Amino acid sequence: MNDTTKTQGGSEAAVSLADVESCAWYEALVKEGVTPFDSPVSIHIHSKRKRLTDADSISAKAAIDGLVHAGLLQDDSPKFVQEVHYSQERTEKDEPEETILTIKEI
Repeated sequence: MNDTTKTQGGSEAAVSLADVESCAWYEALVKEGVTPFDSPVSIHIHSKRKRLTDADSISAKAAIDGLVHAGLLQDDSPKFVQEVHYSQERTEKDEPEETILTIKEI
């Protein structure tokens, strides 16, 4: 992984680019009043697509990893993510495709 050097007041510290990105995400979330979950959660993934997929093809791995990376979830282990549910619906040709994540504390 590449690192960058951050200088402040004459001192230098190597900062991982992943850490810089994580901090930026966290600051944006705090600004919007979003706080991290500190208890177990249930996550619902709702997919709106022009073409429906097989039920076993819907995956949330990248999305949940992103929630951890952004600091919204402490970890994606069963201790913190206890349930994941999926649903999907077909959109009309002129409607945008989207994926909606709903996170609820258990």
